[in-house]
Amino acid sequence: MKIQKVEAVPFSIPYSEPLKYGLRGFLKSADHLLIRVMTDDGITGLAEAMPRPIIYGESQKSILWAVEHWLAPRVEGLPLYALERIWDEIEPLRGNNTAKGALDIAIHDALGKTLGMPLYRLLGGWTDRIPVAWMVGQKATEEAVQECVEVLEKGIRSFKVKIGIDPEKDVELIGRLRKALGDDVTIYVDANQAFSYDEANRFLPIMESEGIALVEEPMPTWNTKGRLRLSQRISVPIIGDESATTPSDVEREIDLGVISVISVKTPRTGYYQSRKIIHLAEQAGLSCIIGSQADTDIGALASAHFGSAFKVFSHPAELTFFLTMKDNLLETPPKIEDGILVLPEEPGLGTRVDEGKIEHYRLDK
Repeated sequence: MKIQKVEAVPFSIPYSEPLKYGLRGFLKSADHLLIRVMTDDGITGLAEAMPRPIIYGESQKSILWAVEHWLAPRVEGLPLYALERIWDEIEPLRGNNTAKGALDIAIHDALGKTLGMPLYRLLGGWTDRIPVAWMVGQKATEEAVQECVEVLEKGIRSFKVKIGIDPEKDVELIGRLRKALGDDVTIYVDANQAFSYDEANRFLPIMESEGIALVEEPMPTWNTKGRLRLSQRISVPIIGDESATTPSDVEREIDLGVISVISVKTPRTGYYQSRKIIHLAEQAGLSCIIGSQADTDIGALASAHFGSAFKVFSHPAELTFFLTMKDNLLETPPKIEDGILVLPEEPGLGTRVDEGKIEHYRLDK
C-alpha cells in the first residue's frame, strides 16, 4: 500500500460559454490537469488541478513541472496512509498550493479505494448528499435573468451572481433576479475584489435591500482597513475566498473580524489542509461553503465528498459549473436532482475516469 507513481496529464475542455468574473477574470475552457496516484497494489487515485495564474500564481505548465519534478519524487515510495509524512515532505515547497492540493485529493481517493469506502464516509460521514448553487457569470441582464429562471425550474434554489464591473447594472440585475425568482430563493453576490470602498459602501446596501444573503470578497484583500469598515457598515455576511486560501490566511482573517463565512476550495488546499480550515472556522463560530474553481466533473465530485463529510458546510455548494462544459471526463458524472447532489457509494470518488475522453482532450500527446 505504497505510492508507486504520480503523474499529471494536462487537458483542455471548452466551456459552453466563457466565464467572466471580477475586473480581469476570463475563462473560455478548463485548461486543467488530471493527477493520478498509483499504488503498488494496483490502485489509482484521481484528482483535478485547476491553474489560476491571477489568483494563485500557478499555470498549467507550472503545476505539471511541480508534480513531475518536485512533488512526485518526494512522495513516491511512501505509505499511502502516511498523510503526516507526505505533507511533511511537500509542505516546505513554497507556494504550489493547487499542485499539492490535487496530489492530496488523489492520495485520498486511492486510500478510499484501498479501504473500500466512499470518500465522504472516510472523511467525516456527516451526510451522503449536498444541496448545490448555480453560478452566474458577468453577462447581459436579460440573459442572466433568463438563465436563472431556467435553472430554478430544474430545482436549484441558490444563485451566486458575479458582480463588480458596473455597480449600477449590478444593482439592477439583483432587483430583476429577485422579482423573477421570488423571495424564497437564495441570491448572493461575488465581486472578486472589484469594488472600491466607496462603491461597496454605496451599492451593497441597495443590494442588501433586495435580500442578498451573502457577499463574497467585495474589495481588494490588501485593503484591510477598508474591508473592516465595510463589514461594520453592512449587515450581510462577507465570504472570505481570495483572502482565505490557506489555514494561516484563515486564522488571520478570523482575528481581523471581517468575514463570517469561509469559502473552502479543496483543489487549492486538498483534504488535509481543508480540514484545518474548517476546524478553525468551527472554533470561531463561522460557517463554511464549498466554493467553485470552474471544475470539471472530477473536481466537482471531489469537493462534494468533502462538503458532505462535515456539518460545518451549512450553505449550498457551488458545484454545478461542470454542467456548462461541452463534455465530461467521468464514466458516471455527478447527478443533481431537485438541487441536490447525491454521492455515490462506491469506494473513493465512486466513479472512474473515461480514458477515451482523457486521450481526446489531453494536450501532451
